[in-house]
Amino acid sequence: MAQYLSNIDLSKNQLQNAALHPVATTPGTPVEGQVYFDTTPGDKKMYYYNGTAWVFMGSQGDITAIQSSTTSQLTVTNGTGPIPSLAIITGAVANGSTALATGDQIYDFVVGQGYVESVGRANSTFVNLALSGTATNPVLTASLSASGTPGSGNFLRGDNTWAAPPAQYTSWILAGDSGSSQAITDGNTATFAGGTNISTVASATDTLTVNLNDSITLAGTLTVNGTGQSSFAGQVTIPATPTANTDAASKQYVDNSVVGNLVYQGGYNAATNTPDLDSSPSSSIKKGWTYTVTADGSFFTEQVRVGDVLIAEVNAPTALADWTTVQNNIDLATLSTVGIGNVNPGEGIDVSYSNGTATVSGEDSSATNKGIVIVGAGTGISVAYSSGTATVTNTETNSNSTFAATITSTGAVTHNLGTKDVIVQLYDTVTDETVYADVERNSTSQVTITFAATPTNSIRVLVQKIG
Repeated sequence: MAQYLSNIDLSKNQLQNAALHPVATTPGTPVEGQVYFDTTPGDKKMYYYNGTAWVFMGSQGDITAIQSSTTSQLTVTNGTGPIPSLAIITGAVANGSTALATGDQIYDFVVGQGYVESVGRANSTFVNLALSGTATNPVLTASLSASGTPGSGNFLRGDNTWAAPPAQYTSWILAGDSGSSQAITDGNTATFAGGTNISTVASATDTLTVNLNDSITLAGTLTVNGTGQSSFAGQVTIPATPTANTDAASKQYVDNSVVGNLVYQGGYNAATNTPDLDSSPSSSIKKGWTYTVTADGSFFTEQVRVGDVLIAEVNAPTALADWTTVQNNIDLATLSTVGIGNVNPGEGIDVSYSNGTATVSGEDSSATNKGIVIVGAGTGISVAYSSGTATVTNTETNSNSTFAATITSTGAVTHNLGTKDVIVQLYDTVTDETVYADVERNSTSQVTITFAATPTNSIRVLVQKIG
């Protein structure tokens, strides 16, 4: 296991979900303040070392006194122990009293308030009441007093009689969605014809609105005269393929007639995705619609630049594969110019491609792919261009960024890596386990290792530069 050869300061933070050294035997050579948990069956307790002996932690706790904050209800008859005792104070139920009450006291109070000993009854015009039960527990049952027989086909008339509806009403009001209501009196007839036909007469200034779930079929010719506007809320069927000059053409016929043709739609700002072509594009985009890029940006993660042309290859395109991108004015790449190029791996370098971007890492392999890329030299990397091809080479060796040494006690280690941005790790040269000590980066070329106690075995120090 890992060894800590220095103290650990948690800076008042919590030590959560930690087990307190569970062992079945008492640890040897303890120090003052050391703790452990005894796992021996029948023990199962925590102990601490007071400098002389191991002490059970639970032996130090005790209740020194008990007090009552509500002496009107609870008093302490023995508050110092070892066995404390309490007493409850009771009293009669009364307005404003704070005393506790027993069941008998509550019963006496309720009985003292009195009971209902009799209930009278009285019938109304439509409801009768029947009285039963006892004087202290009366029961009232209500029922309708109407004559006749109730039923699903009857209704309760104003004279308190169950009766069937009359055969017809002699007078009522017919009201429409708009306009004035029409009174229907004796001798008038209102006919509602649904289904497949409606018969009605409308004057030249009337509006006839027919709302049916069924279709309305005209066997002859529908002629609409007048200077007003004719509108249809539903579907109007027209010829699938127009033949005469005056025939109407459907949207589907027009769309199919122009599908595949290049239809210029204007500019596309790739920096702001305006209009929206790649985030949540409209399903109204058709095959052949064409856009010219007016501002550099990303189009479905692919770099596009001013002057490039985008052509939809399908209706409602939603992916890069649904478009053709025609690039404009692209030359071979140079050390400072973005263009068509490819990256060859050099010694200790791995190159991978994704959507025209070359990713360079420090492993040996090979990769070639042409795309619009530019590669610049960074720390420890050299780049050479020839005819648009960049060759990347790792110029930094392992010895430039790592250092190792062996120590036996507290002391300074000089690594000469020229920075304080270093990772320091220690391990025991005998057990090969990682150990922990205090590490101070006292300069850009040196670290100081401090142990709380001299380690038993030699310690190997590993230093790695970052950046």
